[in-house]
Amino acid sequence: MRTHTRGAPSVFFIYLLGFVSAYITDENPEVMIPFTNANYDSHPMLYFSRAEVAELQLRAASSHEHIAARIIEAVHTMLSSPLEYLPPWDPKDYSARWNEIYGNNLGALAMFCVLYPENIEARDMAKDYMERMAAQPSWLVKDAPWDEVPLAHSLVGFATAYDFLYNYLSKTQQEKFLEVIANASGYMYETSYRRGWGFQYLHNHQPTNCMALLTGSLVLMNQGTMPA
Repeated sequence: MRTHTRGAPSVFFIYLLGFVSAYITDENPEVMIPFTNANYDSHPMLYFSRAEVAELQLRAASSHEHIAARIIEAVHTMLSSPLEYLPPWDPKDYSARWNEIYGNNLGALAMFCVLYPENIEARDMAKDYMERMAAQPSWLVKDAPWDEVPLAHSLVGFATAYDFLYNYLSKTQQEKFLEVIANASGYMYETSYRRGWGFQYLHNHQPTNCMALLTGSLVLMNQGTMPA
């Protein structure tokens, strides 16, 4: 299976954060997303607010067109061969190989849906993608259950897509997908106490796994589901 976002979260989030931070810096260095009593005002909230989406869409057609072009290319490739890029429904197939690609590609697909909301085909694919990932009992690789990196990639992509697509999800999907994020984040949190990446800050897995835990936790906190 091919991917245009291999190395994500690194590649995807370098593009995403560059896109968003450049916009925020240009407009107002003091801009912050409203945050009160452990809740942001709405979704999206991880990297930008709902009020900033329209400006991001404008930038995608102007100053940030070169970044948007890479996202467009990746998503058009996925849409041209959906069965090649969608995660399998069968858990045996999902866990049979190194599967970080699923979280990687979902992040790019979700960002495309933010920038081009008129593309219903992409949005439907993103929701189908999330349903397939949510159907998995685990995002770990069967032959490497001690390695949380694939799970981390899946969690970052899934939590990001949840934030970006929240207002397009049904109530049932919102609740089901949030439970998936809670379960994966909880697993990562508990595992951090017994894996080197949880306390060895030069560990090569540390930034990937902690980024995933942070992303999932922020979504849970915003929904008021963080455990005490």
